[in-house]
Amino acid sequence: MRCPKCGNVTDINGNVPCHKCGNPLALAGAEIKLYRMGSPLGVAIGFGVYIDGQPCGHIANKETVSYSVPFGTHTVHMTAGMSRKCVDMTVTLTPQAPIGYLKAHIKPGFISNTVVIESALPQDMPV
Repeated sequence: MRCPKCGNVTDINGNVPCHKCGNPLALAGAEIKLYRMGSPLGVAIGFGVYIDGQPCGHIANKETVSYSVPFGTHTVHMTAGMSRKCVDMTVTLTPQAPIGYLKAHIKPGFISNTVVIESALPQDMPV
């Protein structure tokens, strides 16, 4: 979760203070679950994750991460190494649909690779 006061990114599973500034952090009620599919090319570099233009850390090859976000519409963007090319995904989360399931993979290109983010179903996510 990104602290609204100082911008520090903290891994939380409950209501805790920010590790940097002490500002209280609380889970927002909605969640984006993101799965990075394995790369057939052996590209194991970390992908940078951005939600609504804000950096949210990295995701490793074949890793699943969850991001607590407020209800509303969010844009997910990812980068791979030096390439910022990405097919962004927009997801709208509501009290009736509080979890957005997304999966990402790398699409090789002639000059640079592109990260593709797609909608997923709960059963598409590894346990």
